[in-house]
Amino acid sequence: MNEAEISKALNEARYYYYLTDSPIMTDSEFDDLEEKLRQLNPNHEYFTTVGSDVDLSNKIYHREPLLSMGKAKTSEEANKWFQKINLPGIDYCIQPKIDGLAATCRYVNGKLLYVATRGDGVVGQDISHVSKYIDDIKSSINFSNDDIEIRGELYLPKNTIYDTKGKSLRNNCVGLINRKENRDDLKYVRFVCYQISGNHNIKFESDKIKTLQNNGFHTVDYEVLNTGSEISTYYMNYLKHKRVEWNYETDGIILTINDNSLHDEVDSRWIVDHHHHYNLAIKPPSEGKETRLLSIDWQVSRQGSLIPVAIFEPINIGGARLERATLHNYDNVKKLNLAVGDILYVERANDVIPYVKENRSQTTKDGNFVTNLIPTSCPSCSSKLTASGVHLKCSNSNCNEILLQQIIYWVKEAGIDGVAEGTLKSLFNEKKIRHVKDLYLLKYEDLVGIEGFGDKKISGFIDGIKKSSSMSAVSLLSRLGIPLVQEKSLKKLGINTIDDFNNFNNIDYVIGQNIISWRDDPLNIEFLKELLEVINIEDVIESDIKGYIAMTGKGPLPRKDIIEKINSMGWAFSSTITKDVSILLCEDIEGQSSKLLKARKLGIILKTYDEFMKS
Repeated sequence: MNEAEISKALNEARYYYYLTDSPIMTDSEFDDLEEKLRQLNPNHEYFTTVGSDVDLSNKIYHREPLLSMGKAKTSEEANKWFQKINLPGIDYCIQPKIDGLAATCRYVNGKLLYVATRGDGVVGQDISHVSKYIDDIKSSINFSNDDIEIRGELYLPKNTIYDTKGKSLRNNCVGLINRKENRDDLKYVRFVCYQISGNHNIKFESDKIKTLQNNGFHTVDYEVLNTGSEISTYYMNYLKHKRVEWNYETDGIILTINDNSLHDEVDSRWIVDHHHHYNLAIKPPSEGKETRLLSIDWQVSRQGSLIPVAIFEPINIGGARLERATLHNYDNVKKLNLAVGDILYVERANDVIPYVKENRSQTTKDGNFVTNLIPTSCPSCSSKLTASGVHLKCSNSNCNEILLQQIIYWVKEAGIDGVAEGTLKSLFNEKKIRHVKDLYLLKYEDLVGIEGFGDKKISGFIDGIKKSSSMSAVSLLSRLGIPLVQEKSLKKLGINTIDDFNNFNNIDYVIGQNIISWRDDPLNIEFLKELLEVINIEDVIESDIKGYIAMTGKGPLPRKDIIEKINSMGWAFSSTITKDVSILLCEDIEGQSSKLLKARKLGIILKTYDEFMKS
């Protein structure tokens, strides 16, 4: 994979991890991909972001970004971090890395203002509704009247009585938080705190936790240690005992320099600022178990590829009951040489999607190929299968499953609200829709009488479809599912209209090659033609921008309002400090935050908020 392919895969994995309850990649796979990209290009723009891009109507612009931290999977990686910090004799606050959903509670004058997810670190989702159900989130505090944030993780405890239906605790937690109705089950979710951010004078990280603890908050377990041997002993104790004893799922431990007056200086030693460097997550080895293969379920994708899923005897890893795991593709099934009854080793790295790491019966087959679980025809329409790269593909473009998956994909990509996958399957089975185009031709009376469709649901469905019927040409093209093709990449290639797309013929870039290859398939052209019959293409007036402006510290207005001011003046907002940034807005140009230090190194102009707002 090249840089573009890796960053595309990583960003897609981030989306599913942070904003859905269905991750598509294990943590170990994700970490390995990140490391590959770092080796190819350590300055890639991917490393300037955290979390997942947020595209939600109820946005919260974080006053102080919720950044992630560095990771270490080996003792060598951890030692590199200690050597770069080079601060002998300091204390470290040690705590578990809880596998939940990162969230922040903002309090002003002692009253809860909102609860928000981390999102991409700069913009999160407003989930204030959860405070009505989760006892750990207090509606008011009495230890501070300042503007502060209490940060932590939302999670389902290991001993929950909530029916998880065999899914991981984290996935269930995310699903509960994203519910639009029947929210009473949120009472099973807990909020555990580990940090106070904003206006405070607490010098040590451990004292922040202690303050929260003394004021009745549910806080993480923590210790303060200062020698390598103590930290090593703590980590071994974590692996052997603590991660089992704690009532929350964890995926490692976090070391944080306890004295927060050292944080900015430590951060300034790194150029990349997509995460903090004064703390480090030490990741544990993946958990796995042996089980026996029962069968393989072959699922048809929207491209017609058959995706194999291993069905095995149920096992329990990390608090979740598992009986299925992806096998990725036909080629992988051949390599694993699978047969019914084989002993599989299944891993579930850091409590995300399980995968089959190895076939432990392989060695008993003397290298002979014995797999008899590969289909000879499409499991949906019985059509002939053809080999295409690492996949088997259905040769029937009118296969019901291909058509249905194309519709489901488009609804997700177009951001159509109020349309569940089950609803689309019902409409497909009722022969109300067969192609994406049919969605936009549906009328109210077409849905009357269909099971599960009351007046309210019909209205919501029609409204959701209608809202997605207008978009720019670039938005439409970026949603066709062409590998690596996103809005930014289209604009970089000079593709701003449908005509630009149809006439594009530059094979110098992989993305361009993908576009040309996609256009060579007559079925794809027909798909685009059908969409253009029902989608209103909006004209977008492109204007040159003066440059990029970033922000640090607290401004005189909410972050959202300042960004609007930046845009109205012909500038564009940047959430990170890069060489492309022209101006950094701050409270005090003499300040010593990591952003200010980096801006000075790059020669970026520093302006106070007051100076900028008056201009």
